Amino acid sequence: MQRGHRLLALVVVLLLVAGLCVHYGATHEERSPHPTGEQLAENPAGWDGERVLLFGTVTEQTEGGFVMDVETDSGEIARTVEVYNAQPSVDTGGVVQVYGELSERGTLQQADSVVVVTESPREHWYKLGLSGVGGLLAAGAFLWYWRIDPHRVRFVARGGEDDG
Repeated sequence: MQRGHRLLALVVVLLLVAGLCVHYGATHEERSPHPTGEQLAENPAGWDGERVLLFGTVTEQTEGGFVMDVETDSGEIARTVEVYNAQPSVDTGGVVQVYGELSERGTLQQADSVVVVTESPREHWYKLGLSGVGGLLAAGAFLWYWRIDPHRVRFVARGGEDDG
C-alpha cells in the first residue's frame, strides 16, 4: 500500500472513531433511563418515587447512611440526597453511585445498592497516575519489539535486516 493511501486510511478511520465518540456523547442522556444532574435540577420532584441511579460526592456521614450531592456537568449542585441503610467505606469527598428509590419528598433515598467509585478525593489522582504509568509501560513494551518507520508510515519488527 502506498504511503499516501495509508495516511488517508488512517485519517479516515480516526475521523470515524471521533465521530462515533461525539455521537455517543451527544445522545447518551436521551437514551439513559436514569436522570442526570441537569434533569434533576430542571425538575426536582419529577423523579420522586422512581428507581434511579445517581452519582454523587459524599458530603457527610450520618448515623444510618450518608449525604451526597448530585452535580450538574457545570459543577453546580443539582440535588442533595440523604441515603439510608448504607454504610460504604468512603470518606467525605469520595464519589459513589447509588441505585434505589427516591422518596416523595425528593431528598431521601432507600439504597438498594451503593458502589464506591473513589473512596477519597486523593484516590482519583492515584487512579490517573497509575493509568498513566500503565500506559507508558505498555507503550514501552510495544516499542521494545517494534519500531516506527516514518518514511513508510508503518511499524517494523525490531531485529530485522533493515532495522538499522
